[in-house]
Amino acid sequence: MVRMVNEFQAIVSRLRRSAQMKLSRLRIDTENCPRAMAIMAEGPGRDALEAVFRDAGWRLTIADTSAPALDPVCERLPIIFYERELNRSRWREAVLLLSRLSPRPYVILLSSTSDRNLWDELVRYGGCDIVRTPICRDAVIQAVESGWSLWLSQQRLRRAAEVRA
Repeated sequence: MVRMVNEFQAIVSRLRRSAQMKLSRLRIDTENCPRAMAIMAEGPGRDALEAVFRDAGWRLTIADTSAPALDPVCERLPIIFYERELNRSRWREAVLLLSRLSPRPYVILLSSTSDRNLWDELVRYGGCDIVRTPICRDAVIQAVESGWSLWLSQQRLRRAAEVRA
């Protein structure tokens, strides 16, 4: 009987250690998870984007204008979504300003249309990707994962260059 109690206590102890290790890994992953800002109007698109980020466990900041992203005292986020329909005639200027922030963010244009001309224009103004609206969960996940991976790689290269200099 004593032996069974000792074995049971050993099993419980191993389970606790395993749970603690998983919890600490989860904290690390949460701190290193994708972070983004979405500059877009209220509505179903905004709600859908928030739901994707919430389900993925990522962090999303919402803004109605570009001002918070351009404010020098605000946290610089590595991924920025910009809704083209927010200001259809001035989206190019907004993407250009956002793409020139330091460290350079991965700028994703949210647009109801997407053709070769729009892609060419987006790249010319410093944008990186287009996600079509209405928001598709898989397209958002793919864009964020690509942007996050690229941004992290760029930061590692930048830090390595600074160390060598």
